Amino acid sequence: MSSDYLNAYQSLADYSNKISYTKISKVSYLLKLKAQCNSISDLDKKHKAWGERILQRKTFIHK
Repeated sequence: MSSDYLNAYQSLADYSNKISYTKISKVSYLLKLKAQCNSISDLDKKHKAWGERILQRKTFIHK
C-alpha cells in the first residue's frame, strides 16, 4: 500500500483548529449570503410596491 492511502485514514486531531476555523468561515459566509439574499428580496418588494403606487396614480389621474 502506498503511504498516501494510509494518510487518508490518519486522525484529524492534528487539524482540529483548522477544521474549526473552516467551519466558522463557512457559517460566516453562509450568513452573509443569507443577509444579501434578504436585502435583495426586500429591495425587490419595495420596487414592486413603488411600481404599483405609480401605476395606481397614473390610472387615478386618467379617470
